[in-house]
This record gives sequence, structure tokens and C-alpha cells, in this order.
Amino acid sequence: MDSTWGRFALAVAVAGENVEHLLPGRRARLLVAVLALSNHCAVERSTLIDVLWRPALPGEGASGTFSALLSKVRTLLGPGGIHGRHCLQLVLPPSSIIDAVVAQRALHAAESATARGDWARAWTEALSALFVTQRGLLGDFDDPWSEERRAEAAHQHRRVLACYGEACLHLGPGERAGAERSARALIGLDPLAETGHRLLMRAHAAQGDRAAALAVYEQLRRTLRDQLGAEPSPATRELHAELLG
Repeated sequence: MDSTWGRFALAVAVAGENVEHLLPGRRARLLVAVLALSNHCAVERSTLIDVLWRPALPGEGASGTFSALLSKVRTLLGPGGIHGRHCLQLVLPPSSIIDAVVAQRALHAAESATARGDWARAWTEALSALFVTQRGLLGDFDDPWSEERRAEAAHQHRRVLACYGEACLHLGPGERAGAERSARALIGLDPLAETGHRLLMRAHAAQGDRAAALAVYEQLRRTLRDQLGAEPSPATRELHAELLG
């Protein structure tokens, strides 16, 4: 089985065939999502019921309804699916893929390579993660649990962009446009965060456009002053001074 989350839908495939449309309703799809993102850990039955019924409180019949739902999902996923009674765990064949988990591992590998200065490895791993994180997570769910996971995924996506952009900068002229795109994406996601602005300043400078780099700093300075009453951080001011010097 593999699972892919985009902005719009959860996708579940068993033996190469998409079966998400056969899952009996929103709670069944959410059950699969929760177990898939549990990092191979078992989840207590009571916890799952709370998540599936939120924001409402589970009623007296919730346990019975959950048992019937679980039975249907187990039948659909087959023998390698959900194991356990009081604590449930999604057990998948060795060849299975959960793309959100793959992206998380790739990000960790990319950040580790960045710390070592292994820019080719950082670029490869970050790009692998970017293919997944740019799609968003659980876009067809509006429950509190999914909203929390989306917030975590959005933070992960910003880390991926920063890592990818940094690697692009260090790999030379052929990848500098990628650094600029990553920087602009970071600024678009969080206009008050300085990471994207510093990356964009360095990308412009690497392409020989110091005036554009200085203009980015000035725009950031005005934005921080007008919205927060603050000045850029020492790291950003130091980069600005280097550009001036």
C-alpha cells in the first residue's frame, strides 16, 4: 500500500490499485491517515476514537461504530493492514511507500548533508523532499488533527526550501536560479521571516546583481519596521554590510 497526500485528497493504493474511494466515509479515510503518520507506532483505540470524532465528543455508541468502521477498513486493506485490538498499528509490506514519511527522512538527510557541506547530497535529498512537501498534506480534511499535521508539514516545507536553496547556491551558476526560486517561495510563505530574504540577497549577489540584493534588504527593513517595529537581525545586517563593502 502507498499513500499520497495532496492539496485535495488522500490517495491509498493496494496492490497497485487505488482504493481510497472504497473507504466508507471521512472517518475511515482519517483512520488510515492517522495510522499511516504514526511513525510505525501503535495508537490506542481510545485515542483514535477521540481523533475521529473531534471536535465533537464521542457518544455512547462511538465504540461500536468504530469497531464496525475498523472491520470494513481492515477488509479493504487486506491481511497486511491494521494489526491489534486495544492498540492499533498499520503494518505494511516492505515495498510500501508513505510519501510523507519518505519526505521527512529525505529532509533529515538533506539537513545532515548541509551541516557537512555535502552540497550535492543536500540538493538531491532536498529535491526529493520538495516533490512531496510542495503538494501540502491532507488537504481534503478539516478536522483539528489534520490541521495540526498541516501546520507541521508547512514548517517542514519551509525547511526543505531553505535547504534546497542553500544547496543550489553552493553548486554554482547552473543552480543559482533554483536558489532564487526557493528564496521567493520562502518569502511568500512568511514575509516576516528573514531566512528567505537572506537567501534571496545572496542569490542576487551570486548572480552579480548587488543592487537587487540591497533592494531586498531595504524592503525587509521597511516591512519589519512597519509591521513589528523591529530591525533586521544581526545576521541579516552583517550580510547587508558585506554587500555594501
